[in-house]
Amino acid sequence: MDARRLLLVAAEAVITEKGFARATVEDVAARAGVTPAAFYAHFQGMGALLRALSQGFAEQMIAVTDQATGTGIWKGAAARDVVEVAVRSILDVVIERKGLVRAFLAHGATDASLGADLRRIGTHMSERIVATLAECTNVPARPTRAIAFSLLVAVALAHHYILVGDEWSGVSFSKEQLAEECSRTICAYLGLQPTIAIKEETPDLARTQANEPVSESLLKTSENESSS
Repeated sequence: MDARRLLLVAAEAVITEKGFARATVEDVAARAGVTPAAFYAHFQGMGALLRALSQGFAEQMIAVTDQATGTGIWKGAAARDVVEVAVRSILDVVIERKGLVRAFLAHGATDASLGADLRRIGTHMSERIVATLAECTNVPARPTRAIAFSLLVAVALAHHYILVGDEWSGVSFSKEQLAEECSRTICAYLGLQPTIAIKEETPDLARTQANEPVSESLLKTSENESSS
């Protein structure tokens, strides 16, 4: 692994542990096993490093989305299955990489490139899912606008979850409960019968085999790509 890649991997780990505001060049360099001088050979400072992380994150998510929505993969599938996998994947990625996403959100107001990268992910995902739905059955009416809104709801909920927490309403939700409730809500909005069975609410609803997603999430695909 070259020095630049080492620095990017180290930076995400440091930012996740300490937060971007507390992370320093020295922290990242030490974690990567290089000198601060080596850091500055690749990045002008922490802002440039965060922009590189944002660009890499966007490119990775776009590639993973393309892989998960390839032509023919979802042919003949129920539209609700595509929607549920998309919702769960958004929540998985945002929550699992919350340290990095928090940094993008916190500094996106002052660095336009960070917000642009996040919008690029959302725009591409919306376009790909709409195209994928054309191969499915029971497609909702006006899919482009409806799907764009549905993904916006899912990502906004995920962002709120990592910034504020799960008890804003006075009721706690596990990640799995959040995914199930969000999927159910969006499927109802789209007029799709959800695949998730309505069951009695429990303090910590565990995923059962019957409730497993019909396809691996984008996060799992992303992890596989990262390890290859």
